[in-house]
Amino acid sequence: MKQKPGIEPLCAENAYSFHMRLALALVAVVIAPGVAPDVKKLILQPGQVGKGYVMSPAAGGSGVTGDRTMNLCGVDYSSESLRVSRIQANYFKRGQTLGLANEVVVAYRSGGARQAILEAFRHAASCPNRPVDSGVKGLPKLTFAITRFSAPHLLEGYLAVQIDASGTVKGRRIAQTSYAVYQRRGNVLSGVYSFGPTTRGQLALCLRAAEQSARNLRRGTSGATSAPTA
Repeated sequence: MKQKPGIEPLCAENAYSFHMRLALALVAVVIAPGVAPDVKKLILQPGQVGKGYVMSPAAGGSGVTGDRTMNLCGVDYSSESLRVSRIQANYFKRGQTLGLANEVVVAYRSGGARQAILEAFRHAASCPNRPVDSGVKGLPKLTFAITRFSAPHLLEGYLAVQIDASGTVKGRRIAQTSYAVYQRRGNVLSGVYSFGPTTRGQLALCLRAAEQSARNLRRGTSGATSAPTA
């Protein structure tokens, strides 16, 4: 894929936030009572993203007040009110235009993660070919084309998507391609969101980080056993 001539990608501070709340992996999991996931084991560490990357806290990157997790093709996700805790960080490399974000919703109230998944898959399957509200302050409605793809070494039931966003921002036409991978284990979910130039390198960065996120979820939620429902 090539960036269209004369069109610049959206700025990094907004790129990850408007296009990536797409869907979560469809796996039902039972967590042993009293097992509390360790956030430090769940969020990606810089070395897991790539050599030379550094971690930067995301604005509004902790807590569930004032920042969305799910906003694919609209903001009508009732599961948002069932979130208990979340953490999000950005990853940048000096001199590198590719970046990444990792968001981990550490817990939902009972059944909330599964509800979020079902809502997200419905939105992904029926995203209209017209501008929709992403719920991100300062951004207008944009049009999203979502394409699923497969990848190895991820948790069973993962969802990997390519997101092509287009529209007008501050009087300029934009076209941006990004990638997201959502995985879930128990009532914990992780989203890996890439941003930057439309290159194969961006896809590779996202998938490499998603594989590492899968390892974190396996280790950090070791009291869980998976049982696919779809």
